[in-house]
Amino acid sequence: MTRLSYRLLAMPAACALLILACSLGGGGSTSDQVGDFTSQPDAATLIPSESEFEPQQFSIKQQFWHSGFHVQLEDGRYYNKKNDFTDKIRYFVSIAASFENLGDDDISYYATNSLVWGGNSAPTLLDSDFPRVPSGQASNGEFIFEVDEAFDPASAQLIVGSNEENQAQVPLGPEGGDLVNLEPTEPPISGSISMELIDLTFNSAEMRADIPNSYRELDGGKLALTLHYDATSRAAGNWSILGQDFGLTLPNGKTIAPDGGPVESLQGSASGIDTTDLSVRFLVDDPANGKYTLRFTPGNWFIGSDGVTEGAIDFEIQ
Repeated sequence: MTRLSYRLLAMPAACALLILACSLGGGGSTSDQVGDFTSQPDAATLIPSESEFEPQQFSIKQQFWHSGFHVQLEDGRYYNKKNDFTDKIRYFVSIAASFENLGDDDISYYATNSLVWGGNSAPTLLDSDFPRVPSGQASNGEFIFEVDEAFDPASAQLIVGSNEENQAQVPLGPEGGDLVNLEPTEPPISGSISMELIDLTFNSAEMRADIPNSYRELDGGKLALTLHYDATSRAAGNWSILGQDFGLTLPNGKTIAPDGGPVESLQGSASGIDTTDLSVRFLVDDPANGKYTLRFTPGNWFIGSDGVTEGAIDFEIQ
């Protein structure tokens, strides 16, 4: 019984060996089919592995101003990583940067950022390093974006700001488009308004797309024009200059009030007391080229015996 059972079990194995020998030794059609199958690439080889992909280093050396920060972009890196759980390979771009806080608070850079390439767009990842920066100081940090294997630093562009705000546009390479860095300018504006009891001497101006002290980026198409001046008061006592005392007539003839009107307190005496580092700010259209008239109509405490109630200066931005 044992011997019979052994033979019955052994016969199929012998047949199997015979079939295998036939398939290996002849039958051209079978051989061709096996060859065709094994010549196809393994599906896994269609995806570059981490060892096959060479990270790219590239230099940017550009800067932009936005939302109360001056940001200097340094070097970038394009690299990939394999997910330990799924084995999926992901691609990333990191950009080293220095963040200078131009406002009065300790705060982190928080502007909206997008990396654009080949019709694609990616926001910054949570892994980005936007440090908390003391007022007037600068700290190093890093932008990080997830991209794809078709990413090309030469034609990529960093967009800073929402669709409603002024946007900085920074090319990462020579084919990344034009640079729009929103750098502030200082138009050469000067002049004096002299009345019997007060003089205003305008000595400088600044034009920019944000308001650093409030970390506020202006709406697209708007710029902040800040006029800096010193005042000499000959009205004895303590008096104020108010926002409502100023009006700016634009190149189109429209007159606007200051943005966040100032309240400046002045001390005065018959011989005159100087107060320096005063300013008044207006929101104007971009581009701002054209002729302007600044009017000053102070409170009655600055109206002298001559009865003059208003003074003005004209200036042009080119």
